[in-house]
Amino acid sequence: MKALIKVSVAMVLIALLISSVPTAYAGIPNLQPPSGNLPSVTYYVSTTQHYTISPGQWQGVFTNVFDNKSYVSYNWTSNLTQYLILFDLSYSGLNPYGLQFIKALSTLGFPSVANLTKAFNMTRNEPSQIGGYSNIQALDAGAYPGFSWSVPHTTNLNKTYMYFGIIGGIVASMVVLYYVFNRKK
Repeated sequence: MKALIKVSVAMVLIALLISSVPTAYAGIPNLQPPSGNLPSVTYYVSTTQHYTISPGQWQGVFTNVFDNKSYVSYNWTSNLTQYLILFDLSYSGLNPYGLQFIKALSTLGFPSVANLTKAFNMTRNEPSQIGGYSNIQALDAGAYPGFSWSVPHTTNLNKTYMYFGIIGGIVASMVVLYYVFNRKK
């Protein structure tokens, strides 16, 4: 019975040690999908000519560009917060990448599918807010290029091996503890 208590205490200590390791996602805000319509965005092509992307047109922008597998490899269609690719956390304005995208679109004119695609291609290799990633690299990795806190969803092989090592160490320590505390005296 004493051995079982000692093993239980050891397992609780190991669990506390593992749970105290800080997570990589500690700085990510709580993301919510848009509660209503997205805002209209007006951009100017010249001093006298401007275009407005209305709330209803944003779905087409995302369907034709960001959800198109020939441009972005990550599956954004299943992500309820995909509009954060261009918008801020409150969905009331544009984030830095959204501003880049609209600025590129303002050099092209009307928000047609062809011009939206050209604007996307103009901004794809620009640096994102995520250190070391271009906009397209961030999008392909499942990260929002307009936010520095966004974490790419790529699998890091070294991190995977580290987790296997941790699990292996826990199992090995449990086996050792079992034999240490259950040996016959």
